[in-house]
This record gives sequence, C-alpha cells and structure tokens, in this order.
Amino acid sequence: MRIDPKPSKSCEHGFIFIFWQGLGVLGGLVMFLWVDDDIEDWYSKLETSNWFPAVDFFLPAHIIAASFSGAAAYGVWRYGGFNRQIVRLTMHLLATVLAICWIPIMFKARDLLVSFVVAFLIFATGVVRTALFFKLNTALGGLCLVSDIWYGFLAAVALQIWNLNVE
Repeated sequence: MRIDPKPSKSCEHGFIFIFWQGLGVLGGLVMFLWVDDDIEDWYSKLETSNWFPAVDFFLPAHIIAASFSGAAAYGVWRYGGFNRQIVRLTMHLLATVLAICWIPIMFKARDLLVSFVVAFLIFATGVVRTALFFKLNTALGGLCLVSDIWYGFLAAVALQIWNLNVE
C-alpha cells in the first residue's frame, strides 16, 4: 500500500491533520484547565519519591506526547484513510481517549488505583499502536515512541503514588 503523495485539492488533508493533532492536544489541555485548581494543593500533599515529576511537567509532557502520536496517526491515515487503517487508528484513538480521561481520574476524582490502571492501559494500548505503526512505516512507529516513553513513565509514577499513599 502506498502513501498518497499528491496533496488533496480540497482542505480534507488539513482538516484530518488538525483532527489527529487536536484530539489529544486540545482534549488534554481542556482537561488540565478543568482540574487546574485541584492539582497544585493536592499533588503537593502526596507522599512522593525524588524521581517524581513536578506538577507543572504533566501538561507539557502530555502535549508533546499527543503531538508526536497525532502526527504519526495522520501519517497512518495517509495510507488509505480510516477504512483501510481501522485497527491502527482505533488503537490510537483508544490510547488518546484513555490519556485524556486519565487527567480527571488522577487530579479530580483522585482515585489512585484507577489512575494507575488507566495509565497502564494507556501504555499498553500505546505499545500495541506503536508496533502496528512500525509494521506500516518505521518513521511513524518511531514518532509514537515519545508517547510510549512518557506513558510508561506515567504508569510507573501512578503505581508509586498509589503504593506510597494507599490508605
């Protein structure tokens, strides 16, 4: 299967690129803005380890991870659209939606066990997505490694937070 090298005469490619980029980035930004008042006080009171990220690190890391994986998803979409890449793009959508949902689970609901489970599911679906993207195109799979590294680290942080703060 070949990538479509010709730019579309319509704005379809631009809208699709904005969709794949905007879904994770804007979704995460909206969730972080929603929970912003709750993050600072609560997170600072948790028992943590010295390798934990500062609270201000979560949003930029999410945006970078979502940007790289969103660009990769757009590249996959270029290989025949959603109909031909349904499994790959569905795995990407699942990882993206889970990543967006993790934010209020951790910082609004403050459910540490569910936060870890969701973070682990983000990482697991991301690894499957990355493997599927690699099978199609090595560069697109490589773009997803950024988000896999972040969400693997996030799962480790969530597990440690749960272990240190279990009541």
